[in-house]
Amino acid sequence: MGPVCLYSAAHHKAVKEYKVPEIDIPSELRTFEEALHACSEEFEASAASVTSKVGAAEAEIFLTQKHIMNDAVIVNRIRNAITIEHTNTEYAVFEAFSNFEEKFKAMDNPYLRERAADISELRGLLLARIQQSKPRFVCEGQEHCQRGKNRVIVAEELTVDMMARMNFEKVRGLVTEHGGVTSHAAIIARSLGIPAVSGIRDIMRYAKCGDRIILDGDKGIVYLNPSDALVATVLPQAAPMAESASISVSPQGMEALANASSVDDVEKARAVSADGVGLFRTEIFFLKADRLLDEDEQFAFYSQVADALPGKIVTFRLLDVGGDKPLPFLRIKQETNPYLGWRGARFLLGNPDILSMQVRALVRLSRLRKIRILFPMVIDAKQQQLLIDAVREIIITAEGQPENIQLGVMFEVPSACLQARELFKNIDFGSIGSNDLIQYLFAVDRTNEQVSEGYDPQHPILWNMLGTLVDAAREADKGLSICGEMAGREGMTRRLLSIGIQSMSVSPRLIPQVRREMAYFVVDKANILRKAT
Repeated sequence: MGPVCLYSAAHHKAVKEYKVPEIDIPSELRTFEEALHACSEEFEASAASVTSKVGAAEAEIFLTQKHIMNDAVIVNRIRNAITIEHTNTEYAVFEAFSNFEEKFKAMDNPYLRERAADISELRGLLLARIQQSKPRFVCEGQEHCQRGKNRVIVAEELTVDMMARMNFEKVRGLVTEHGGVTSHAAIIARSLGIPAVSGIRDIMRYAKCGDRIILDGDKGIVYLNPSDALVATVLPQAAPMAESASISVSPQGMEALANASSVDDVEKARAVSADGVGLFRTEIFFLKADRLLDEDEQFAFYSQVADALPGKIVTFRLLDVGGDKPLPFLRIKQETNPYLGWRGARFLLGNPDILSMQVRALVRLSRLRKIRILFPMVIDAKQQQLLIDAVREIIITAEGQPENIQLGVMFEVPSACLQARELFKNIDFGSIGSNDLIQYLFAVDRTNEQVSEGYDPQHPILWNMLGTLVDAAREADKGLSICGEMAGREGMTRRLLSIGIQSMSVSPRLIPQVRREMAYFVVDKANILRKAT
C-alpha cells in the first residue's frame, strides 16, 4: 500500500504524415540516424547499469531491444520511406514500427503477442527522441513530487525505458493498464522483487497523484482509495507474520523446500532457512537472456545458485520448454496446441545438443557438491529411460561425480502417475508438479477463465492419484515431494502430510506458513496418540 505516483509514457498514437521537399531529405534522414544512435547508446548504458544492479541475464534484455531497434528490415523501411517516398521522419518511424506491432498482435502464440508491447515501446522511444519529448511523472517539477520514492507507480505500461530511468529500490509497487507477465520489463520487476499488477484498464483516468492504493501482486488485484475498514481486512497483520517467521526449523522427517527461478529467489530461501531448493526452473534464465546460453555461462549461473544456499541440496529441473513457457529464439514450429505438443521431455530428447550442454554444465557443478537433476513432463517409463541413458552417458564422458548426482522425475501427467511403480525403479526421487497434473487430469486449461472452476485441487480423483504416488514411492523407498501452487495453499500442508507427502516445495515467502502447519500437524498427531493411550 502507498500513495499513487502517475507516470505518463506518451505513446504517440497519432502522428501526422506529410511530404518533405527534396532539399530537406538529408536533414530528415540525419534526424532519424541521430535518434537511432542516441537510443542505442541509452540501451547500452542501461545494460551496463542493470548488469551491476541486477545481473547479466537481465541486462541482455536491453541489448536485445537495441538489436530489434536496429534491425535492418525496419531501418531500411524507414530510410526508404524518407528518401524515396519523401515521408516525414516521425511518420516513417511510426508506420514502420506500427506495421511490425500489428503482425505480432496477430500471432497465435500468447508470448509472441506480448512482444507487440516491446515494438510499441521502441517506437515511442524513437519518436520521443525525434520530437525531443520524454516520458515523465505527471507531477514532475511540483514541490510534492517524490519521483516514485515510497510510492506505487501507476502507468499505461511498464516499459524498459521506465526501468532504466527510475530508482526502483524505493518503489513500493507498479500498476499498469497494459502489458503481461512475460514482458521484458515485467521480468526485470520480478528480478528486483517489486510487486506488480498489469491489465488494470483505464486506471490512468481514475487515479490521481497522492491517492491511496493497495496492490496484491499474488492475486492481481488493485484497490484504489480503499476505506480504512477494507485496508484492515486486506493488509496482513504483523503478529501472524512474526509468528510464522519464528519457526525456522522443519519438524523431524519433514522438509520445507523452495521453488526458485533466480539467485535472488535462492537468497530469499536462505533467509527463511529453507531445507533446500525442491525446484529450480532453469528455463527462466534462458528466457531472461532471450538466447541460448553456452556451457560456461550455464555453469557460472548454476554455481551462483548453489553458492547462495551452502550446505543444502538444490534440485535443477532441466529445460521445461513449451506450453506457457515458449522460448522464441529457438524458432520452434508453431503448434495448434502447445500444451499437448513438443515440450518437456519430448523437447529435450529432440534436442540432444541442448540437453548435452545443460547436463555438462551441471556435471561440472557436481564435482564440487551434491545436486539433483529433475526431468520435466515425462510421459512413461520408456521415455524416462531414454533420458536416463542420455544423461548417464554425458556424466561418464564429462568425467562427473555420479555419486553426487541424484536423478528424479516430475509427475505431471496421468500416464506417468499410472506407471509410477516402474518409474521409481530407475530414479532417486520424484516430484509432483501439481499445476500441470491437475490441468491434464481434468482436461482444463488453468489459464482459461471460462473453465477455471474445473481446476480443483480438492477433487477426490486427484487425491486418489496422489495416494497412488505415495504408495509407489514408499514401496520403492524413494523420496517424494510436491511443488506448484497447491503445496502453498493455506491448510493444504496438513492434508498432504496426512496422506504421506512430507516434502513441500513452495515460494520462499510461504515457507514459514508451511512450517507452521507442519508443527500443528505434529501437535495434532501427538494429541491423537495421547488420547488413544
